[in-house]
Amino acid sequence: MRRGIASPPQGEEGFSLISLLIVVIILGVMMTLTIDSLDGTGIPNSSNGTTTIPSTPSGANDVITQAQIDVCKADFSSIETALVTYLSDNGKPPGPGTSWATSNPNGAPILAAWPSEAPNFTFTWSGTTLGVIPEQGTASYDSFGTSSPPTGCYAH
Repeated sequence: MRRGIASPPQGEEGFSLISLLIVVIILGVMMTLTIDSLDGTGIPNSSNGTTTIPSTPSGANDVITQAQIDVCKADFSSIETALVTYLSDNGKPPGPGTSWATSNPNGAPILAAWPSEAPNFTFTWSGTTLGVIPEQGTASYDSFGTSSPPTGCYAH
């Protein structure tokens, strides 16, 4: 007679204890984040620790402006990722301009096209500094900008 761990009958496999624990942990983290952000009032907390009532866009222009800011920030992040990729591949940062990202004689370019939010924002690379130049307002360098005072992606 052979002794050992009995295998479950065919067709009765289930979740392992570890996979069940991972699911419970993920759900716990999600619940904690949700509860912490509501403060019991149903109004999300602001990032500075004070409870404020979020402003509702008063019109379509506010929604469009927020969308433009979000796209600008995403494009800035894409360029930052392209810079890191170039540095990793070549051991040095790229020269000024945009051709380093959009053309590559040895293979596919890092970016299909240089992001452009014209006429709202322009992105520049000087060889050392990544800039967000808004159509109106103050430019931001090496960050996507700040909301107060409004610079870069937030300037309009």
